[in-house]
Amino acid sequence: MAYMNKNAELKNGYNAYIDSSVDDMGTQMDVGLLLMEAGDTYVYEDAKKEVAILLFSGSVTYEWDGKKVEADRPDCFHHDAYCLLAGCGNSAASGSTAASTAAGTYTAGTYSATATGINTTTPVTVTMTFSADAITDVQIDVANETKGYGADIADEMVKKILDAQSSEVDGHSGATITSGAIKKAAESCINQAKGVAVAPTEANKAETVVPDGLSVEEVESSVVELGDITPDETKDFDVVVVGAGAAGVPAAGWAAELGGHVALLQKQSIVVSQGNCGSAIIKSKSTEAGKKMWVHMTNGLCDWRADTSLLNAYVENSEEALMWYLNRAGLTDQTEYGDGSLVDSVKDPSSLLHNDEKEIFAYMCTSQDLTGVWKDRMDTYDFGDEHCYFFAPWIGPKPKNVGDVLATVLENVQAKNSNLEAFFNTPAVKLVHENGKVTGVIAKDENGKYIQFNASKGVILATGDYMNNEAMVKRWCPDVDGFDKKQYQKTGDGHIMAIDAGAKMENLGHTKMMHDFDSGLMYEEPFLYVNMEGKRFCNEDTGFVYMGNITKYLPKFNGNNVDANHPDGSLGWYCQIYDNDYMSYANGPIPEQVMTKYIPGAVENPQGVFTNLIDTYKADTIEELAGLLGIPADELQKTIDRYNELCDQGTDADFGKKSAYMHKIEKAPFWGVRKHIRVSSIDSGVNTNANGQALDADGKVIDGLYCVGNVGGVFYGGADYPFHQTGLSLGRCYTFGMLAAKHAMGQL
Repeated sequence: MAYMNKNAELKNGYNAYIDSSVDDMGTQMDVGLLLMEAGDTYVYEDAKKEVAILLFSGSVTYEWDGKKVEADRPDCFHHDAYCLLAGCGNSAASGSTAASTAAGTYTAGTYSATATGINTTTPVTVTMTFSADAITDVQIDVANETKGYGADIADEMVKKILDAQSSEVDGHSGATITSGAIKKAAESCINQAKGVAVAPTEANKAETVVPDGLSVEEVESSVVELGDITPDETKDFDVVVVGAGAAGVPAAGWAAELGGHVALLQKQSIVVSQGNCGSAIIKSKSTEAGKKMWVHMTNGLCDWRADTSLLNAYVENSEEALMWYLNRAGLTDQTEYGDGSLVDSVKDPSSLLHNDEKEIFAYMCTSQDLTGVWKDRMDTYDFGDEHCYFFAPWIGPKPKNVGDVLATVLENVQAKNSNLEAFFNTPAVKLVHENGKVTGVIAKDENGKYIQFNASKGVILATGDYMNNEAMVKRWCPDVDGFDKKQYQKTGDGHIMAIDAGAKMENLGHTKMMHDFDSGLMYEEPFLYVNMEGKRFCNEDTGFVYMGNITKYLPKFNGNNVDANHPDGSLGWYCQIYDNDYMSYANGPIPEQVMTKYIPGAVENPQGVFTNLIDTYKADTIEELAGLLGIPADELQKTIDRYNELCDQGTDADFGKKSAYMHKIEKAPFWGVRKHIRVSSIDSGVNTNANGQALDADGKVIDGLYCVGNVGGVFYGGADYPFHQTGLSLGRCYTFGMLAAKHAMGQL
């Protein structure tokens, strides 16, 4: 049978082989294997089905209809099979030992259970020991959760569970997903000890009615709950925004300022967004033809798969959106936004200011003619007098980022608009929709209470991407499977809720953004690149845009920083090698004192970097450098010798790099940057129009539903994010958050 190979690795509990609700394979029954440890109890009761339990091997106690029998079968070949047959509606129980019938609240013993946390490949494990009337010991394994967050809360949660003698305890702020997984697994242990039926994972999957376009695994890796939910409370709003990030905060802020009663729901305890800039087109400096050329250029970089109506919407509206964001953050002295009066920072840097209270500042504002980029890339085009300019304020210093600025924006908007209510630690789990119209959201608060948020003017989904939903990654963006992820708790919640409401996911070939801006500053220079075996592997003039594609075929490496938590290592690792003469031929030389702060431990309290991610090294010998980078010294030396030989010849016979970039590595000290290409974002979602409205399979608007940011699709369409404009991704989020809010409030 095809289903018999579905579970390559058996797990404790019920392992489903045939699910009659999906396909009974002609058997007219469910078939599964029940794997039990000493002290485990399994209870089955169905009013419409009888149950037959065949003992393969082991010692169990069967109980049914007030009867009990002890059964023992040494192995699966023993003639005493001990089959229990119970009629419809009868409760049939099997326990792995006779001790399961001991008196008291619990059956004394040790029980274990797992639940999925942040790390979707390695679950959280909780092991609990019980006396007859108490929880006596709790052990929690969260080693594979996020360091600095979920991986550090085990002791705290152990104390809470022991003190409360219950799984119903408060989670840890900032580690909501991990806390929830611990509580879920603890509840399972308690149910086992009580002899209560523990709903097996596969059985739950069978009961889940999954709409077309989704899989059970995708849903279960999110916070979304399908099926009927009876809310404990109902609240009425004009607009409900789900997700407090780069699209959600602007959406909520704009809707509130336009007079709407707005609810902003956030799964986490804080505003969350990554990145350090967001950009916009400067309409006042750009010609009409130049703007159209930008759309043409961008679509070309996206394999001609972008929806040009969305690109045009960004061109026409991004300036207003970005200025609103900067203004509300206290990072500009302009009192008006969207008036076309942006000033090049070279002429007037005072237009971008410090927010001293928040220790945030916009420290650079670029102003660039994108038509020049186009001419460089495609010299058959001559734009002449036509121009398209953008600007990209950089937020800093690291580790401060756009998330910190957005928190300030929300705070400032709420201070002036009491009609904006924010609900943190309140994940949305289901859209309320009927007859093709979305009318609200059901969310779950910290206490597990369901709240229905009605939205008379619309629901705006802005929950970010799906990089942490392994099942969605494998189906929709398999290119990034095996790479570490830069974000957490991005489980595709908005995508799944939208699809459940009838929206259509954009076509395969989802857009991935992959890079490493944190380990060192030489990310784009075409020096010598070697893999973690010390071997050269590409023409280094490829550029970092496509390094994720190239490194997919390199050996995995178990790095030493916070994100490399795959037991067998992860993809995306390589090293950049250069010598101390780099200043003489680098594109935009970087002072050595700037480079030095990227060396772990070289500078006390370095500013503007993520200290846990820096990975740059300086050494007097090649052998020493190899040791610091974790690559074989003999292979690195052979590679450098060959590379220097090619430099002397003046031609790269191995990979074809331009001779202008061929520079020997011979002058000490030697430098190396260990690069770690990670998934920054997956920038694809459901089909939308230029207002951010979600579209169904026929291209029709789903009334009341907006999908913005990385929940919205077809802004790019290509497999690789186009890095031609700094900050385009965040600028898109600000823009379509604004447009969705305006449309919902009747302003478009």
